Amino acid sequence: MQFAGPGAIVWINYLTIKKIEFELQQSVDKHSKHLNRSKSGSKYSCKIIRFAAWTNKTKSFNMRTIAAYSLTIITIFILWDCHYQNPIKEAKTNTISQYSTLSALLEGVYDGEMTAGELKMQGNYGIGTFNALDGELILADRECYRVCSDGKVIKVSDTEKTPFAAVCSFAPDTIIQINQPVNLRELENRIDSAIRKPNLIFAYKITGSFDTIVTRSVPKQEKPYKRLIEAYKQQGVFTYFHQKGMLFGYKFPAYLKDVNMDGFHLHFLSSDKSKGGHLLNCYLTVGEVSVAYIRNYALQIPDNSHFNTTILTNKKSELLKIEGARK
Repeated sequence: MQFAGPGAIVWINYLTIKKIEFELQQSVDKHSKHLNRSKSGSKYSCKIIRFAAWTNKTKSFNMRTIAAYSLTIITIFILWDCHYQNPIKEAKTNTISQYSTLSALLEGVYDGEMTAGELKMQGNYGIGTFNALDGELILADRECYRVCSDGKVIKVSDTEKTPFAAVCSFAPDTIIQINQPVNLRELENRIDSAIRKPNLIFAYKITGSFDTIVTRSVPKQEKPYKRLIEAYKQQGVFTYFHQKGMLFGYKFPAYLKDVNMDGFHLHFLSSDKSKGGHLLNCYLTVGEVSVAYIRNYALQIPDNSHFNTTILTNKKSELLKIEGARK
């Protein structure tokens, strides 16, 4: 279905007004001719004067009414037009859109076709990595950041590509207050004890003050790519003190361990956007945990020769070693 634009609406109403004016003028002319043929001209003169006054009043009323309707219709079409020209198509709330699988990343499939711009269209928060495993990816408020292997945080363009990422249009279902200091293990236990649903997928946004926080980022790899168990040995590890910021990530159940990390997988971004990375450890002094229950999970499979020909096996022992610095 196609709709006329505001310009067409104005033109239609202009023609309508001119038609009304023409018809009213014809009525005046008709009565004027009748007056000229009548012997009692003075009597009809009074009627004509009264009719002309009514005609002008009616014309004024109709024009004001049509103008009001025109303004209303034009406003509706302008709002309609603005809505559908918005380049960001809002994703369904608390649906994870994931590109590729964890098992592919473990096997060294580090190149993908998904762009940062496409990720933004599917969610407002998310985590992942970049092609050639060039740093940690954090999507926050629809802005995409790279944490480089030297710890530097930069905002990336929409054309940057990822081999593995998971984003969602995050809207919390429940909030857990953290009013006393906790380390990472205590924080995870606190969350699990508040939400006892091990077979569901959860998204977490944790904001607060961190006494210490330890993160990592892996440097850009060269082809032929090494498997992740080898690539992670070149990672940069960063320890920060007295930071305010945000942790975002997910917890997948064990039955989905081949597609994403079973257990907590979190990335950090400081409030000033200058520090971040894949979380290894932290000590949260005070904060807030926003939890979203994931209703839907969409997985997009890459279509490239490396992914199509690689044997994908998730070796849990290797993942535990890669995450070994977590306590």
